[in-house]
This record gives sequence, C-alpha cells and structure tokens, in this order.
Amino acid sequence: MKKKKNKSLKFLRKRLLKAARDLSMRILFAYDFRKEDLFNVLEEFLNTKKFSPDIKEYVLKVINFYNENSQEVDDIIKSHLKNWRFERIGYIERAVLRLGVSELLIIHSKEENKELKDKEIRILFLDLLDLVECYTNSKLSVKFVNGILGKINKELEQNENSIHIGLT
Repeated sequence: MKKKKNKSLKFLRKRLLKAARDLSMRILFAYDFRKEDLFNVLEEFLNTKKFSPDIKEYVLKVINFYNENSQEVDDIIKSHLKNWRFERIGYIERAVLRLGVSELLIIHSKEENKELKDKEIRILFLDLLDLVECYTNSKLSVKFVNGILGKINKELEQNENSIHIGLT
C-alpha cells in the first residue's frame, strides 16, 4: 500500500511540476510578446485562475530568479547561438530557453549529488521539449531548443563550482 502511495505522490509531483513549467513559460512568453512589466504579467496570470500553492511557489521561484538574472540568462543563451540572432528566435522558443536556463542554473547551484541533479535535469528537458512541441508543433523547434539547452547544461556541469549568479 505504501509503495502505491509513493508512486501516486511522485506522479502528482511530476504533474504539478509540469503544470508549473507550463505556466512559467506562458508568463515569460506574454512578458516578451507584450513588452510589459514581468510582475504585472505574473499577477495577471495568477489572478485569472486558481492554482495550487505548490504551483504558485514554483512559478514565483523561477520567475523571480529570471527577473533578478535576466541579463545573465539572456547572455548565456546568446553565447550559444551559432549563426542566429537572439531577436530572431520565436517567442515560444525564447520563453522556453529562458525558463530552461533559469532552472538549469538553479539545479546546478544546489548542494545535491550528481545522480539527483541528472534525474532532475532529465525531467526538466522532457517537460521543456514537450512544451516546445505542444506550442509550436515543430520538430525543428524541439531540436533547436534541445541543442541549445544541451550545450548550456554541459557547460554548466563543467563549471558547476563557479555558478553564483542570483543564488542567495
């Protein structure tokens, strides 16, 4: 009985995490598309529908991190673009990249063992690539985002001891 309960809790946690990432991506998309204040967009989204406290907490964590480190996050993305300008990236892809880099920086800054981080990163990649495919319906967009995030993740793994931005 206990094993079944643990499985259902893990499933629920994954669903909540996926929903929180979806909401975070939509907030970053709207922020970029509308060119409005990030916290006005965040407030608008959180007030349009009831979200669980867990989803709100996760969204606030990621959005606050991005807000505090937006220049660094965007610079990391820009530094991994080859023959492509940041402004030419689609709004969905840019929102997912911003979300992904923010979460990768958060994950790599944690004091966890490598196995735990790797598992968290695999789930993150699955969720993000699913979002790209869902919202763009483009395998090329999925491949593009996966390639950029994969290079960034590899670099962060190599430089894990020097990651200090926005992590207080």
